[in-house]
Parts: sequence; structure tokens; C-alpha cells
Amino acid sequence: MSTEPVLKISNHGRVRLLTMNLPDRRNALSKDLKTAIVNAIIDADFDRSVSVIAITGTGTAFCAGADLKDARSADEDGGRYRGPLAEAERTLFETMIDGKKPIMGILNGPAVAGGCELALSCDLRVAVNTAHLALPEAKRGMGAHMASVLLPQMVPPAIAMEWLYTGRKIELAEAERWGLINRIAPADKLMDVAMALANEIAENAPLSLQRLKLTFRKAWGLPLHSAIRLDAGPDVYASEDRKEGARAYLEKRAPKWEGR
Repeated sequence: MSTEPVLKISNHGRVRLLTMNLPDRRNALSKDLKTAIVNAIIDADFDRSVSVIAITGTGTAFCAGADLKDARSADEDGGRYRGPLAEAERTLFETMIDGKKPIMGILNGPAVAGGCELALSCDLRVAVNTAHLALPEAKRGMGAHMASVLLPQMVPPAIAMEWLYTGRKIELAEAERWGLINRIAPADKLMDVAMALANEIAENAPLSLQRLKLTFRKAWGLPLHSAIRLDAGPDVYASEDRKEGARAYLEKRAPKWEGR
């Protein structure tokens, strides 16, 4: 039995990198892996030294989605398969959406089914040029619950429903054309390109990043006049970092953020 952790965690400046580490199973979302990612995101949310979270995978795939071997074992044991609305706690995807800090998906390979939903639950996506997306749940008798909610808000509804109804492979160029991909890079440049973007974001005021994310997530779908009255996240306007940002700009120097 391997002693390797299912999730590797490392820090790169103010970026917390989470690396799914089940390459022989194409980083399928086993119960242990989902729990590890949820805990890592919550830990990063409470760590003031972290401004951005990035998620990637080892091996040739970003994530193959639900662990079908686990599901089959439960079926054969006579157990009832639990869908996302029958979990005792928040799902992985809800934790990502509700999290305080920006999350970047670094797609080192295909993102399929729940792996595609994992990528969609990120705020940004950087992909290797050989990656693709797919939501084949209709071909497997599953539901793609999160993608059915998220995707029609991210691309034109007719495009989203075509992808969901057909379950076909979504080539990277097509995903980029509809605005799902922020950057594309060859394999040997992927991490450099992704971390350059992550670090560019992490240079900014941490409380501002949190407010931007939470306002975006909580305002999504609200009527305009309700959205503009929404007060989500930390009060950056009363923060010490707002004062520091103004001082640094006027003094023509880099700001020193304190996260308060």
C-alpha cells in the first residue's frame, strides 16, 4: 500500500498549491481525496499567509471525476449510492464556491465528469495544451448536478446544454472560445504560466481579493438592485490595508499588506 498522501500541499509565496496525487486512478475523486481537498481549502482560508489557492494533479489527467470503483463496490455490497444532495455535509464543490479566497485550477490533463465540475468550481483555469473537458454523465446514468447549475451561467445556455446532453469531449479551443480558460501553455511551461498568474493576483490586497470573490459568488443571479446593495466579505473600506494601499501609491512603492 502506498504511503504517499492523496493530496500534496505546498506553499509558493502567498499561493497554496494543492496537488491531487492519485495518478494511477487519474486523480479520481475518492472519498479520502475529496475530504483532503475540503480540509486544505478551509485551512488556507484561515491562514493569513495565503492569498490564492491553486489545484492541480499528478500524472496525465487533472481529474477523472467520481471514483467509479468505489461506487461499484458500494453497489455490489447492496449499499445505496448517495448523490450530492444526500451528503451529510457540504460537498467539495460547495466548499470551493463558498471559500473566501480565489481558487485557480491548473489543468495538467483532461478534466472529465466530476473533474470538469472541479475545474468549473474554480475561479480561474489554466490548462495544458493537450487537455480537454467532458461531462459524460448522461452516458453513465449520472446527473452532473453541479455542472447543470454552473455551466449555463458561464457559457450561453444552448452551448452548456449541448455539452451536457451529448456528453461529448469538449476540445480546449472550444472551451477557450466560450471563455472557460484563462491561459493555455505547453506541458513544460504550464506551471510557470499558471504560477505567474497566481502570483500576480497574490500581490494584491488579501482582503480585497476575498471581498471580490465573495461579492461575485453571492451576487451571481441576483437582480441588479439587490446585487449592488450586497455587502459580502470583509469591510475593506475600513481596513488598514486600504490606508496602506493609498500611501504606497502616493509614495510610489510596493504596498505592505497586513490583511487587516
